[in-house]
Amino acid sequence: MTRAQVRLTASDLRSNRDLAPLVRKRSLAVVAAYYSLDTGRVEVLAGAPS
Repeated sequence: MTRAQVRLTASDLRSNRDLAPLVRKRSLAVVAAYYSLDTGRVEVLAGAPS
């Protein structure tokens, strides 16, 4: 999965009709992250909530 696809999926989840109200209330955070099988490292992508 490419980083662009990860960002798109996170955006889709944030706008999901069931999840969006929770995201707006900050009860739920959707964080886009990329896991590398080669290195075993997780890269949190830009736009992640603080």
